[in-house]
Amino acid sequence: MELYHEIKDNDYVVILAGNLDRHNAYEIDLTLKKAIHSHKNKILVDCRNLSYITSEGIGIFLSSLPLIREQGMDLVFCGLQPKTKEIFEILGLDKLLLLTDVSALA
Repeated sequence: MELYHEIKDNDYVVILAGNLDRHNAYEIDLTLKKAIHSHKNKILVDCRNLSYITSEGIGIFLSSLPLIREQGMDLVFCGLQPKTKEIFEILGLDKLLLLTDVSALA
């Protein structure tokens, strides 16, 4: 998996590419901690190039969610591929997390 981040105005953008699984969980966790401490309004997770996410990958985001919300931030997943979006919906994560198209990244 490839992982990048950038700051745009009041948003901390996390860009994911490839497969997110237990092998790169630590790297994602560190990136989320940096994002939380940035005190931006939102953490946007760019998923346009995310091919696959395991339950461990989803768990990392969910475990950070209370702290993200405590800081007054939103966690927004942008541009999920149809297959990945379907997994989020089956798990009911579309009710818990914000899912949007790529326009949020503009």
